[in-house]
Amino acid sequence: MKDRIKLNPGETLKQESHRSKGTMAETDIWTYAVLDSSGNKVGSVVHTDHTSIKGFNRTQSVEQRDANGKIVVDVTW
Repeated sequence: MKDRIKLNPGETLKQESHRSKGTMAETDIWTYAVLDSSGNKVGSVVHTDHTSIKGFNRTQSVEQRDANGKIVVDVTW
């Protein structure tokens, strides 16, 4: 996931939450804060990892937003 997002020099990720959803908890959702070198929140990242019940196919997606809520990265693989 980290190779798919865009971080400026000095920025880091800090996990804020994790939850599972679905009848068999087949979807994991992680939420991260993007922090600058001073520790100020300058964006957010949501990473979703879904494994289908039938066929066990795995799909992941990442959505990164800046401090204003504008989408910076939105990819699925």
